[in-house]
Amino acid sequence: MKRNITIKKPLLLLACLCSLNLTAQEVWNVDRCMAYAVDHNRTVKQRNLEADNYRLERMKAIGQFLPGVSGGVSAQYNFGRSVDPETNTYKSESTFNNGYSMEASISIFRGGSLINQVRKSKANLLLGKAALQEARDNTALETFQAYIDALYYYGTTRLARQKLAESDSLLYKTRRQEELGLKGMADVAQMEAQQATDAYNLTHQHNLYETAMLTLKQKMNFPSEDSLILDTCLLEQSAFDQIQLATVQAEEVFRLALTYNPTLKQAEMQKYAAKMDRKISWSSVVPSITFYGGISSSYYKELHKTGYPQFSTQFENNFGSYFGISMSIPIFNRLSGIANMRQARNNYRIATEQYEAQKEELQKLVQQAVQDREGYLKESIQMEKKVASDSLAYHVTRRKYEEGLMTSLDVQNNAATLLESQTGLLQSKLTYLMKCRLVDYYKGQDIIRTKE
Repeated sequence: MKRNITIKKPLLLLACLCSLNLTAQEVWNVDRCMAYAVDHNRTVKQRNLEADNYRLERMKAIGQFLPGVSGGVSAQYNFGRSVDPETNTYKSESTFNNGYSMEASISIFRGGSLINQVRKSKANLLLGKAALQEARDNTALETFQAYIDALYYYGTTRLARQKLAESDSLLYKTRRQEELGLKGMADVAQMEAQQATDAYNLTHQHNLYETAMLTLKQKMNFPSEDSLILDTCLLEQSAFDQIQLATVQAEEVFRLALTYNPTLKQAEMQKYAAKMDRKISWSSVVPSITFYGGISSSYYKELHKTGYPQFSTQFENNFGSYFGISMSIPIFNRLSGIANMRQARNNYRIATEQYEAQKEELQKLVQQAVQDREGYLKESIQMEKKVASDSLAYHVTRRKYEEGLMTSLDVQNNAATLLESQTGLLQSKLTYLMKCRLVDYYKGQDIIRTKE
């Protein structure tokens, strides 16, 4: 009994280590990769800081409605001839003069520039948020594309490995049949050449897969030395299991995209901000009114003399207050006011054209995405049928080759046709998945789908 226990302990320890190793290797699906890429993307971080600056600009614009308060303190020593404040005559003496003041002012009217500046800052704040969302979405879409590419080359590598295993098996059988006199040296040479070709193709596809994985890590800003294991469940799904094509047409998707697309939202906010700049430019040709008021006091003393009132007494006696209203009327500002108004009008027209152009571009992208989604779905369904037919034809041809009824060239042609069909199915299926996610994005759904 003791010997059985000592034999099973190393086996149990090895099993535990294997299970821990499998647990430590986390699988990354596409949503997790996109979320990681967005969190670590430097462009997204910059857009986030820019959005915060827009929030501060809005705070400054609102603060213009509040009164501005300033205070001042002055101290002055005079040596030599100076004016006596009591007799208003010159005399030679040394004096010390100390003054205190505080003033507040508030704008009453500036041609509507204050309220329009607040509206512009609100538009810029929304623009900053849209720019941040655009950066997040672009990062997620680029990561999604890199993920699909890596998954595609993973699938082609697996197909190439299966093809090489088929070639190894067929080469072994051909050699055995050649030893029995059922096949000739030409058949063996042909199978050896096919096996070498498949071995090269496996190496080539594996290199493409490694390159795609490196690109994915770079898009994610993921450490290149760390391992990244992708979720390959998408490769196992059938095209018929993915038929979830909604009845929403391109026009309906475009209508939703007008509301949710961040790129178009930026163009819209730029247009609105240019409109506010146009209204703000009018303030350069209209009067501005400001209300102000303040208090002041002072202290005076001749040095080396006594008998002056104390500081508190002079401060109280010299205390005064004032208020008033000032109006500034622009009469001639060297034509800058008219020029600013015309420039603001042109900028607004430019922003309007840019918005319309962005809307047209978005409509084209939506139509292309919807068309691609429908097209790749149909391709996936047809390619799955073709793969089934080519697989059956290949196995029948191989069986007949083993029986001496087919040549090695027939087997190679059918194997190449099957591999091409499988690769085409893989590409169309993965592309269809990406187009579905892209259409949903234009409909206003989040690119990154987190499980609740």
